[in-house]
Amino acid sequence: MVGLRGSDGALQRTWRDPALRRESDMMGFYVCITVLAALTLGRDHAGQPQNDVLGVVWGTTVGLALAHWFAVTVSARIIPNPDRHHTPVEEFTSQLLMASIVAVTTTLVVILLPPDVERLGARLTASGFIGLIVAWESRRGGTSWSRALAHGVLALTAATAIAMVKWFITY
Repeated sequence: MVGLRGSDGALQRTWRDPALRRESDMMGFYVCITVLAALTLGRDHAGQPQNDVLGVVWGTTVGLALAHWFAVTVSARIIPNPDRHHTPVEEFTSQLLMASIVAVTTTLVVILLPPDVERLGARLTASGFIGLIVAWESRRGGTSWSRALAHGVLALTAATAIAMVKWFITY
């Protein structure tokens, strides 16, 4: 495989290659679901310091990226995959791109919101990414726009329900 040339090359390669896009999407789902789960702990209305919320977002993202890198690297060394078309580095790069996009977007949302809704905003951002990934990939897979949006809305609704239940339970 041709090596990746900077983040632009990695982004273009991930965008064009369905196998790398799938790796990227899986990491996006992992990060979003784990951020949702991690931010259900603690008190939403206590006005936690912004750094605590961002610590959960980035700690989750970096921790998952490192865990995934370890798993992919070790498994590739102990069980060779003859069907593999990408190196572990290419797969990890595509995963890291999505994890970074989720974390940076969530960080911007947290920074812009007042302290009493930062955690909810971060969870809703993660939910939104789940819906966006599902809708986008459904459409790219050939599904009509209306069906792709329906799939995305269904995923968004399920993820948002998880985010909102915690908000109302601790209110």
